[in-house]
Amino acid sequence: MGPYNRTPIIRLAFFLSSFFSSYCVFGDEAGKCERITIPMCQDMPYNLTRMPNYIGHTNQAEAAIQVHEYKPLVEVGCSRHLRFFLCSLYAPMCTPQVDVPIPSCQSICREVQEGCLPVLRKFNFEWPQMLNCSRLPVPNKGLCMEFPESPQGMAPKPGQTQTSNTLLDFPGEMWKAWGATRSKSPLFPFPSHGTCPERHVYIGDVGRDVTCAPECGIAVHFAQRDKRFAEIWMTVWATLCFLSSFFTVATFWVDMSRFQYPERPIIFLSLCYNLYAGAFLVRAFAGAKSVSCDRTNSGHEYLIVEGVENTGCIVVFLILYYFGIASCIWWVILTLTWFLSAGKKWSNESVQALSTYFHVGAWLTPAVLAVIVLTMRQVDADELTGLCYVGYTDSDALLGFVIVPLCVFYALGVLFIASGFVALLRIRNVMKKGGRNIAKLEKLMVRILVFSVLYAVPALCVIVCHIYEWSYRDRWRTIGSNMCSGSDCTKPSMEILMLKIFMNLVVGVTSGMWVWSYKTCQSWISWAGKRCKDPKNKHAPSQSQLKPLAYGPVSTNV
Repeated sequence: MGPYNRTPIIRLAFFLSSFFSSYCVFGDEAGKCERITIPMCQDMPYNLTRMPNYIGHTNQAEAAIQVHEYKPLVEVGCSRHLRFFLCSLYAPMCTPQVDVPIPSCQSICREVQEGCLPVLRKFNFEWPQMLNCSRLPVPNKGLCMEFPESPQGMAPKPGQTQTSNTLLDFPGEMWKAWGATRSKSPLFPFPSHGTCPERHVYIGDVGRDVTCAPECGIAVHFAQRDKRFAEIWMTVWATLCFLSSFFTVATFWVDMSRFQYPERPIIFLSLCYNLYAGAFLVRAFAGAKSVSCDRTNSGHEYLIVEGVENTGCIVVFLILYYFGIASCIWWVILTLTWFLSAGKKWSNESVQALSTYFHVGAWLTPAVLAVIVLTMRQVDADELTGLCYVGYTDSDALLGFVIVPLCVFYALGVLFIASGFVALLRIRNVMKKGGRNIAKLEKLMVRILVFSVLYAVPALCVIVCHIYEWSYRDRWRTIGSNMCSGSDCTKPSMEILMLKIFMNLVVGVTSGMWVWSYKTCQSWISWAGKRCKDPKNKHAPSQSQLKPLAYGPVSTNV
């Protein structure tokens, strides 16, 4: 019998805890206790843990990467309780009876330190501050876990201890009364030295909050052929988006009087997509390493996890994030102006009077969000595309800075456009009953509907793709570090990620639909003719003899 032997007292004690396991996982306490997924801690005498752990990790993916650094020390066998001690800090026991994680007792830490510190000192290492024994509870003063003396004095073999989803048997006298309180903040700093999993680079010596990052140019999550395909895919669609949106903006510059409110936001929407696509082209010409990779003091290249010190990474992030969010806001403004014109029967002049507020909201909001992201150092690089954005490594950042804003803007846009379209249907019915010509109104309604679908469908797909990434991001990190097992090894779907790139750029391609008309040809011919007749008049726009495509206000006689 190893140290993981069973005792009736602890079996009874944990039975009471296990009785509430389903409540902890599926009831009101959902999200607090979770199954242990860290491979090194799979065969512990308990199978529920709680995050954040004693090291400060907020998810098991991060904890799995760092606890793996101690694998060589575990294999040395300097202490029979080393693996249990490490797991009690990186994946502490969770029980619904208390609202804090339960680590091992201070006596376990002292025993492990006594056996392993001499081994560390042989390699000029001291005992890590993050494993400071004085920070752990002691019996009768804190709730903690400890083992009884083993007659053999041998550590258990891997897999020897059996666990169950319902009733787990605790070895030894692990329950102690805990009257003291524990701080909610991380107890220990990250280590200053350590080893990293395969295909990762140690970056703790460059002042990062994380210790390991994926190695640059290495297939961590994606094969090289996937990266080459992604580069070609995004370059092709970025080029089409850039050209189409540029043509839309240029058409506006040629004949500004043609585009009045409520259609004018389409021009600024196209401008945003033009610059958004430009970030993809900058990445394509500069190369993945110039944008997404950084170098440690020792010369090792790694995928950027905090891109605030890489100029190329910052530039690409600012363009993508700023104009991506701005394009969403301009779509909301476009639907709002349609609603005001159709639903509230505002005149073009009345809507245009709000243009200053539109511009302030559309250009200031993404700037504030971008500054917050930079301040929080949440810019990181994507291995597949070589782009810098927010949320590639931090799921919370992806949710807070990308998914939530996109959902809010999307909901507002759909609300405005639905209200405006219902109002147009009412106007159409009234005009039809009055015997008036409704051909132009119907044509406008079709164009609005088509353009709305061409934006709303891709935008919804992008949101769904982001939610997919947010749901699986932590699992993917364990795959890249060889830290997953079984059903947790869910690899990223290339199809979904390529769909996200396509949907992000296709709106810029279809935004030119609004200027795909005979009227545009007339504007360009008129502009070219004036250029030939008067070369000095370089900035005088042509005056279209056709009325703008505005539908408000509708006649007051309706």
